[in-house]
Amino acid sequence: MLSLVSRRVHNSLVLLVLATLLCFTLVVSAPGNIAVLIAELRSPNASFADIQKIEEELGLNDPIPVRYAGWLTGALTGNLGISYKTGEEVGPALASRIPVTAMLVAGGGTVALLLSLVFGFAGAMWPRQWPDVAGRGVALLGASMPSFFVGALLIYAFAVELRLVPTFGLAGPSSWILPWFTIGLLPAAVLSRVVRVGLEEAMARPFALTAVAKGLNRRAILFRDALPNIAPTYINALGAQTGVMVVGAVVVEPLFAWHGVGDLFLTGIRFRDFMVVQACLLIFISFFILLNLLVDIGMIFTDPKLRRQGS
Repeated sequence: MLSLVSRRVHNSLVLLVLATLLCFTLVVSAPGNIAVLIAELRSPNASFADIQKIEEELGLNDPIPVRYAGWLTGALTGNLGISYKTGEEVGPALASRIPVTAMLVAGGGTVALLLSLVFGFAGAMWPRQWPDVAGRGVALLGASMPSFFVGALLIYAFAVELRLVPTFGLAGPSSWILPWFTIGLLPAAVLSRVVRVGLEEAMARPFALTAVAKGLNRRAILFRDALPNIAPTYINALGAQTGVMVVGAVVVEPLFAWHGVGDLFLTGIRFRDFMVVQACLLIFISFFILLNLLVDIGMIFTDPKLRRQGS
């Protein structure tokens, strides 16, 4: 098993190096001269000498491998460059926004986890009855509506009409509810079907039929016998939906005026701030690689088949 985990870690490190190459290449291959853009932001009447000075400051005249090595060394120490728009360092600005996005994704993940287990277990407990039908309908609606539409509906219903929660900003726990549900409803819908279908398949296997023949009630079989069998599948699906929530943060954060990494990423694209875009992409890709590594390790520990393959 340890050899299998070490292989996963090795593959993740290789992917991380390739991710840094991708992020660096995207900025290097961007159209136009970055030095000209910076000079125009600093002064509308910038001269050719000013542009050359900026090129020397940024090392734009150095060979590509040298530029990549310098950028990678700086990224490892937290130096992600200077914002073309504000002239400030990207690293501290990004560090102050990561907790906001982390709180949004963690809250959405909690909502998705709880709702998916409730609806999935209710459907498996009373198959083809009204809890199962209601859960299926809610899952269909949740998986069909995009996040920005869900957010607009929640804002109109609970903030504008009922005036129960704030519409935007970080004003305390009450302001977390709508963003969490907005980003967590779609993953909850998908995961609830994973739980429902997985439990139904597990209840049709011989060990579950034997437990029923022994007189055990359905609830005990679902929790004690069926749930461990769907754990690897659920962990895999939960990891994939967490990635969906990170992408959804790019839409949800501006909708609720949360100044996280997604909002910073959109601002960088709007103002052609390539250093900000590069740093945000590096954070996103690194998170996806780490998430996949954690999912793989979780599946190894919960799936006996994978452990036997590793041994």
